[in-house]
Amino acid sequence: MSRETLERDIASGALLVLDSSVVLAYLGGGEPASPAAINVVDGLVRPGRNRAVLSAVTVTETLVRPFRAGSSALVSAVDDFLLHFPNLSVLPADYEVAREAARVRGLTRLRTPDALVIATAVVSGAAMVVGNDERWRSAVETLGRPFGLSLLGDHLD
Repeated sequence: MSRETLERDIASGALLVLDSSVVLAYLGGGEPASPAAINVVDGLVRPGRNRAVLSAVTVTETLVRPFRAGSSALVSAVDDFLLHFPNLSVLPADYEVAREAARVRGLTRLRTPDALVIATAVVSGAAMVVGNDERWRSAVETLGRPFGLSLLGDHLD
């Protein structure tokens, strides 16, 4: 995924919600989707072209591997990314987000973590969700396209 393709597909100034898959591909660096995730995070979010929001469930999903590995240094590095990366914030899973996730799950049958990410997009008023799960296409369609969807897999070289 080139930066030019991203800039064409994602409007400047559009609020993004990044799925856990994007954060994991960015931080891991060795996945097939990692170059696309790096272009999103470093090319759009870091310089402030686009602000991004993460679901609280993304914090959980991103920290599982470092905790499982027992690496306090890795936990600290991921915490630092999640808490201090420029133009990136975490939206809490409050009642409104949880309620919307139940609605999303009821309509689409997505798993709870996926429904929470999509609910975060709805509640935050995001213009675009960036993820890497093909099942989300039909879910977003079922929901009436409340936001755009960009899947990393669509932009692999």
